[in-house]
Amino acid sequence: MKLATFLVQGGRRGRFGALLGDQSVVDLQAAGRVLQQRTPRDLMACIRSGASALAAVAQVLQAVEANHTHTKELADTMYAREHVRFLPPIIPGKIMAVGLNYADHAAEVGSEVGSEERSRPAGFIKLTSSIIGHEAPIRKPTWTRTLDYENELAVVIGRQCTNIPADNAYQYIFGYTIMNDVSAREVQRQERQIGNIMIGKNFPTAAPLGPWIVTRDEIPDPHNLQLITRVNGEIRQHANTKQQIHDIKHQMAWYSHAGFEPGDIVSTGTPSGVAAGHPGPESWYLKPGDEVSCEIEGIGYLLNPVRRSRTVNK
Repeated sequence: MKLATFLVQGGRRGRFGALLGDQSVVDLQAAGRVLQQRTPRDLMACIRSGASALAAVAQVLQAVEANHTHTKELADTMYAREHVRFLPPIIPGKIMAVGLNYADHAAEVGSEVGSEERSRPAGFIKLTSSIIGHEAPIRKPTWTRTLDYENELAVVIGRQCTNIPADNAYQYIFGYTIMNDVSAREVQRQERQIGNIMIGKNFPTAAPLGPWIVTRDEIPDPHNLQLITRVNGEIRQHANTKQQIHDIKHQMAWYSHAGFEPGDIVSTGTPSGVAAGHPGPESWYLKPGDEVSCEIEGIGYLLNPVRRSRTVNK
């Protein structure tokens, strides 16, 4: 299933939904009321409630699919995709982001990390206050000239866990989504020199996420997914998740030392093709007016325009 949080055109309240085919979104709570079946109030509640909640959602979705053409009440719980806006599917407690997890990307940005340091995943924490949804604008800060994109497969944790063995890691996954790890490269480089990455990866709108979460059963092998990034329609990144240095189970095992809660995210790194690795005379760095599309096979695509920053002081 593809599970989402969405707004109906003109509405202000986020709704818990599921995609029905490619063109429709079902309001699961509304459909549940028609069918007199309980459903989770939102996607985070669904994740926290586990298998029983997923089974209830699947049952409602199947009933809508089978009966919506015959029942006006069920038909009224469905919305065409062009009439909804996808919000971030969830706001997780934390995002653990893996850095330099594709060898070609490490090479293109001139990483000097050696084989000993690469013996385990390493990276940084992405602040959840940076999250935006599908089609929401990435706001380019005035203090950076090197705004970059990073298309990443994001793993959504389904159960509370800590210190998990790698061989058991997949049982703790709820599903998968897409994250664009937007970065201010010159700030990131300066911060790395003194041993941390903070502002270069964390500023408003630096974490587009979505447009929905695909449940684990829909993607039996997350290490065989095509990944494509386009800027203004031009392909910049084109890779496969099988090229990752550290696979997902070892990423999860390592980061679980910090403790996972339902809904937490592990963002699994990006391949080559970022602006920082482009030596040509025409800069690939993002500027206002650009449009970034991050696509991952089996999930879909996450689209965001780039706009000028806004100063908000209240």
